[in-house]
Amino acid sequence: MDTNKTLGVYQPDIIVNNKVIIEIKSSKFTNKTDEKQLYFYLKNSIYQLGFLVNFSIPNIFMKRIIYTNQRKSAFITPNLHTSAFTLMELLLVVALIALLFISALIILNPLKQIQKAHDAKRKNEFNTLKKVLEDWYNDKNRYPLGSEICYDHPTSPRIDSYNLTACSCHICGSNSISPSFSPYLSRLPCDPASPKKDYLYEYDCSSEKPKWYRIYVNLDYSDYTNNDPGTVEVGCYSESCGPYPNYGYDYGVASNTDLEKSNSFAYCAESGCNACESGSYEECFNISIDFFCQRIRRIFPANYCSKQNCPCQPTD
Repeated sequence: MDTNKTLGVYQPDIIVNNKVIIEIKSSKFTNKTDEKQLYFYLKNSIYQLGFLVNFSIPNIFMKRIIYTNQRKSAFITPNLHTSAFTLMELLLVVALIALLFISALIILNPLKQIQKAHDAKRKNEFNTLKKVLEDWYNDKNRYPLGSEICYDHPTSPRIDSYNLTACSCHICGSNSISPSFSPYLSRLPCDPASPKKDYLYEYDCSSEKPKWYRIYVNLDYSDYTNNDPGTVEVGCYSESCGPYPNYGYDYGVASNTDLEKSNSFAYCAESGCNACESGSYEECFNISIDFFCQRIRRIFPANYCSKQNCPCQPTD
């Protein structure tokens, strides 16, 4: 029964040109309740068109809802007054939405997510390579020569820190001159950041029948201030794995030998590069943050600590 009494008051988020309702949401999911809310706004007002917008999901959600006046009850007339946003209010709302969107970008950190995805791909490909190379070894009683797996020429032999004769080259199946690795793989893997960086293949070149190998990669999410869990697992802290003396890698796999690693570390202190007494990474890490330059825990292989990597290092 119509008692001519006000039962409630609603205030849409935004009304554009006194014709369109825009309902703004900032929730993880957009559900039917949100749609029904806008639907009832339209049903019980003079407005016929509305948009439901959600800014807090990975892709901005927008849905248009129409409810024509011909379908509405007779008491809804064009004379019904609902206050709309002024231009200043609308600008403030737009600015707030932009601020929320920027905040979401900061929290989600798309670059960080891309780096993590690339690192996950690298580690998965290394697991695949490790299995495939064992199949190769079982078939041929040796690991691949550089010419059988790399797109470039192997380096000259060197004696590594384990007194082994080592040669190295790079793997990237996307390179046009990469060798075929069939039937073991339809195509060799390739670093997502190639050609900026590629997987390093190091192998026994003391004879034509390599008995060991190492494969290295530089992860995106590991550096001198942070170590990926995979980096910690293999002990390649602060890019301390790879051929001596350059190192520069923080993840790898190997067979019949260990990854080549630095056993001497330094940290970036307020006074510049300082060597740890025992040289171990753990000792550097356990030093109070108060002693680090800019209170940022930067730790390096000892020969890598320089003005470029340590802002507090005095200029020579």
